[in-house]
Amino acid sequence: FARDTPKLALGAALLFAAPRRSVVTLQQRRDPRADGQLGLAAALQNIVERGEAATLDEAQTVLSQRGHAASLQKLVDSGEAATLDEASKLAGQRARAASLQKLVDSGDAATLEEASKLAGQRALAASLQKLVDSGEAATLEEAQQVLSRSGHQAALQGVVERGDAATLEEAQVLHSQRGRAAALQKLVDSGDAATLEEASKLAGQRGRAAALQKLVDSGDAATLEE
Repeated sequence: FARDTPKLALGAALLFAAPRRSVVTLQQRRDPRADGQLGLAAALQNIVERGEAATLDEAQTVLSQRGHAASLQKLVDSGEAATLDEASKLAGQRARAASLQKLVDSGDAATLEEASKLAGQRALAASLQKLVDSGEAATLEEAQQVLSRSGHQAALQGVVERGDAATLEEAQVLHSQRGRAAALQKLVDSGDAATLEEASKLAGQRGRAAALQKLVDSGDAATLEE
């Protein structure tokens, strides 16, 4: 029995040490991402249970809004922005700058200017595809028309809300007048016309020429004279 005592002691030590090693191994294998997902799920569930959101999707929106509000308040508290409005603009500028830099770093664009154009193109493409996916347009071409009309309508509504026009009809007239004035000024600035009067005549001539060419292109007339 005395000879077997060291063996028994060694066996007992191994027996009690094994569970401790397995616990350490399990702790080492825990995935921080999984822990984060569990924490997020619990936070969303708490929002629903408190009645602040009806569904988990709504709870996700609430949580995002709170996080955004907190980040804006932090900018104000740090003195980087004087108001929440300024903080919102600053946060937007930083987010856009970061996204553009990411395009450059990934090699999708050579410069920030190229990145800006690429980001705009991708955003437009995504908006058009969304209209098609939602059934508001059958094709990307139709989606482009819908988006243009929506943008124009929003611009007119903005004119009314600022008090520059009483109705959308008045806003349309004002919008057209402003657009024409800007086009004439552009002709003067480019040197194509010396005065706004000359610019008006030149714009009229170009508009008529374009209209005539359109008739020829459509086959309604064989020549510009016709």
